[in-house]
Amino acid sequence: MTFNIVDVAGANFRTDEKADELNTEFMRRLGMKKRYLPARLALSRSLGLTSSPNPIAAEAEWGKAIKGDTLFGTGTQLMTWVSLVVQHSPSNEYDIKVLTGNVAAHWKRGLELLDADWKQSGEDVFKFVRRLVDHAELPLSGKFKSLEQGGGLDVFVNEGLLSVPVGEISKEANTGAELEWTLNGPGCSPHSAIMGGVGSGKTRTAVAVLKSIRKQAPLPIIAFDFKGDLATDEAGGGYHLDQLFEATVIEPPKSPVPLDVLSLRSRDDIEVSQAASRFRESFSRLKGAKLGDKQRDAVYEAAERALRSNVPCELDNFREELLNVYGEREMKEDGAIAAAREVCRFPLFVPTMPPEEFFKRSWIIKLPPHVVEESRSIVVNLVLDALDQYLNSLPDAPVAADGSRGMRIIAMVDEAHRILGSKLPSLSSLVRMSRSKGGAVMLISQSPDDFSGEEDDFLSEMGLVAAFSTNAPSRNAARILGKGANLATLSTGQAFVKRRGDGAAKKVQSWSAK
Repeated sequence: MTFNIVDVAGANFRTDEKADELNTEFMRRLGMKKRYLPARLALSRSLGLTSSPNPIAAEAEWGKAIKGDTLFGTGTQLMTWVSLVVQHSPSNEYDIKVLTGNVAAHWKRGLELLDADWKQSGEDVFKFVRRLVDHAELPLSGKFKSLEQGGGLDVFVNEGLLSVPVGEISKEANTGAELEWTLNGPGCSPHSAIMGGVGSGKTRTAVAVLKSIRKQAPLPIIAFDFKGDLATDEAGGGYHLDQLFEATVIEPPKSPVPLDVLSLRSRDDIEVSQAASRFRESFSRLKGAKLGDKQRDAVYEAAERALRSNVPCELDNFREELLNVYGEREMKEDGAIAAAREVCRFPLFVPTMPPEEFFKRSWIIKLPPHVVEESRSIVVNLVLDALDQYLNSLPDAPVAADGSRGMRIIAMVDEAHRILGSKLPSLSSLVRMSRSKGGAVMLISQSPDDFSGEEDDFLSEMGLVAAFSTNAPSRNAARILGKGANLATLSTGQAFVKRRGDGAAKKVQSWSAK
């Protein structure tokens, strides 16, 4: 290095003008009297991520300066801060200019993350502080322990197998024996499908399973709520998953998803090309897109251009590039252009969080019927694709001495029939590939029929299949649960339950109306 502590103490540190204004705003929000206090908080927030922040352009408008010995303190304090910044972005040629540039970038990103935390906390100081405490990753207690803290998502490994009841009662109807499902044992699968008609108790049972999991393992959840009853409502009703998982409830476009959903792990040609292909597949699932060969090629070209030219890349960038491609090729506007305009009509995403930060938290994404179908589809498609890509970029979850595999996150889709049959490649990939990475998928739907439209019959990958009363044809029920599973004969609160490895489904009393 070509600088010393005296150089740092006397140097001027600043971030760009817009971020500096946000720094002043946080002084007001938190009642701070010194400019360096929110700056230190922002630096801590940014340094907590594994990824590097985007550098600030040299021609940017800059904010007010803070001397190094004011921003960082003196002596041991100053040396500790400098060490953290340098270790986060090591370089063979690290001089004072590089240091001030990295500090400026971390300062800016940290303030943006803090601002997102503030808004997601409802601008409530106590909830905001609680969020910051969660980011601090305090030591865990209980049966599960954090075995690894790499890549943004902790891996939780049980000291024994993670087994949970299937519902509030979970007793075999014929024998009264208690029944449990093991998620992470050798040969087990953590994925589940719970089906049943309206009022059958499928969501009630799913929530009971999630409660049992959460009691043993502090896993985050990403839940898609098409009915709007998973979280606590204004009257205090709902299933309270937001309280159980300390989840943030968002409802795009009222509150956009704060995920850099088109983020790239690298900017090499292969990564960009693969990302453009994935986006095209997600986009092609939109109602009305109707992509023929020419449209598919145009969508791919537009996605590739947008991804190469924009950091972060947003849906608006894709729409603009698609219009350019259509103009260059003298193609008439069609369903693809209409679909692109529709998904950009409302602000569905705000790229304030990278995937490693977003998926570390719990989220309930409300997508009620009044939200237009294109908006709901693109949110589910892109978030699941981002989760799939992020999980697959991580090392395999470790296995404990007893054979139990570590777990990282749960992805839940309520009213999954709304997306089943659209052949989402990311959903199939999550079911087939995420087990080794510590992912678990839970699908709640109305009938076994909902799964018949999938090209990839991933029900075979489920560790748990539970079906309550429904009018589904017996052949579909038999295909999934085995012969003799007549769903129309089930009593209130009963379900046919088949776990991976079971020879036949068992009739189980999952809950009772009494």
